[in-house]
Amino acid sequence: MQIDQYGFEATSVHFHRRKLQPYRVAEAGAVTWLCFDDGDLRPIHRITKTDTETVIEWAYGTWADRAALNYVPINQTLEV
Repeated sequence: MQIDQYGFEATSVHFHRRKLQPYRVAEAGAVTWLCFDDGDLRPIHRITKTDTETVIEWAYGTWADRAALNYVPINQTLEV
């Protein structure tokens, strides 16, 4: 099953078409994590800021494991 950065399956009309509001936000140093629902497994966005750029990536996993997940660029899809 292929999902987008918000957890919508490729067959959904919302796949790559919606902007959701964050449900939870956590920060540690230059990194901010966002998620958009309360499921056990969920899409998690990671925003990393430096003095010269901001990198936005996402992964799929548990909120508790957010710091250890394997992130991909925000516009890539994942196979789950």
